[in-house]
Amino acid sequence: MKFWPLLSHLNSLQILGGLSLSIVVTLVSYRFKAISFSGAWGIVVIGTIVFGLGGILFAVPLIFFFISSSLFTSIKTLGKTRTLKILHKSGPRDFRQVMANGGIGALFVIVYFLTGNIVWFFPYLASLCEAASDTWATELGTLHPDSPVSIVTLKKVEPGQSGGITLLGTLAAIAGSLVTMFVARPFGFLNPELIHFSTKFWLIAANCGLAGSLFDSVLGGSIQAQYRCSNCRHIVEQSSHCNQPATLVRGFGAIGNDFINFTSATFAALASTLILIFGF
Repeated sequence: MKFWPLLSHLNSLQILGGLSLSIVVTLVSYRFKAISFSGAWGIVVIGTIVFGLGGILFAVPLIFFFISSSLFTSIKTLGKTRTLKILHKSGPRDFRQVMANGGIGALFVIVYFLTGNIVWFFPYLASLCEAASDTWATELGTLHPDSPVSIVTLKKVEPGQSGGITLLGTLAAIAGSLVTMFVARPFGFLNPELIHFSTKFWLIAANCGLAGSLFDSVLGGSIQAQYRCSNCRHIVEQSSHCNQPATLVRGFGAIGNDFINFTSATFAALASTLILIFGF
């Protein structure tokens, strides 16, 4: 009986709308071959939660993230295709990858629904700004003609290697976070609960998103598992490559890219929460 008051606030039409909208986004992403079949289910689950419990305000930045990421994923050059093929990153995103990027955001939507406090929108937005920042940096940074450098050691690394940054990738990271925030901003003016929140709150979300993306690079260049293939000698993220075991050369075997992505999105959301609570 305790949960009955909460259940009574559920809007069946909004949830149905969220399901329908998430299916549309899924079809677009699937059309660009940005997601796998399991990834499609991930988008449906997250999209239904976000729109069904949060409404259009929460749905807009999520839709923008998935569509923009799908578009940038579809941009291919010979160098990018070769790099992603070597690293085994050329496949569509699966369920775990979708949840790693959007799972923490969906959790904050649930927190908003349970508490009724709109301030939880900003940590949610920060997590999506981070996801967009990281994804744009990866997809566009791989197009950079020069070799990236490690954000940890400042030494040159192979293109596409976790922890590697380029000028183009860094600019894309900044743009991804800011544009995601700007896309959501007009809907804040239309929401009576957000009218009294100044631009500062929106900038906090965008800055925390960018900080989370940089944090992702630091983790990727330090504790994420990196292996050297004994055949082609490339640094990869899988424990096997070229149909044979690869040697761990850095990081921890249990820590992969999905864990790093989830941790970084969580970092962005929690950082914005601390700033909103304590004002530092």
